[in-house]
Amino acid sequence: MRPLKWRVLAATLLIATAVGAGASFLALRSGSAPVHLPKTTLLVGIAVGAVVLFMAWPIRQLKRGKRGRIDATRAVRTAMLAQASAYAGAVLSGMYGGFGLVLLRDWSHEPRKEAAIAAGIAALGGLVMLVAGVVAEWWCRITQSGTGETSHEGREPAGGTLAT
Repeated sequence: MRPLKWRVLAATLLIATAVGAGASFLALRSGSAPVHLPKTTLLVGIAVGAVVLFMAWPIRQLKRGKRGRIDATRAVRTAMLAQASAYAGAVLSGMYGGFGLVLLRDWSHEPRKEAAIAAGIAALGGLVMLVAGVVAEWWCRITQSGTGETSHEGREPAGGTLAT
């Protein structure tokens, strides 16, 4: 499993913003009313981020020597959940952010102003998921003792087959 890369996350966020803005612009240009997003999307983003951080906390404690053993399968699944949260947060934040940016043109129109605010709040929920995923994935990285590099950097895997 490869660690998260900032370039990929940033590209995902920018592409999702462009797609969200483009689709919203075309929909609004054709006469569609803006979608009213529930303001609870921020709470959902916070809840997902909290779950991801909660799942990664024991692994962080293990790395600091404050906890005993942890099942390797659980650790890998937690790292995968963290990466999924980061990517999903980038996509959601970008899509909602793009939608909100398009609505900013009509700030003086009260219904569109409310929709832009709701889209901004939803984008914040995506950012919470993104940040929580990045932090949790960082906690799950295995480092070689004495160096700052992760165990998969700078060395080739051992020969032979993987144990099943």
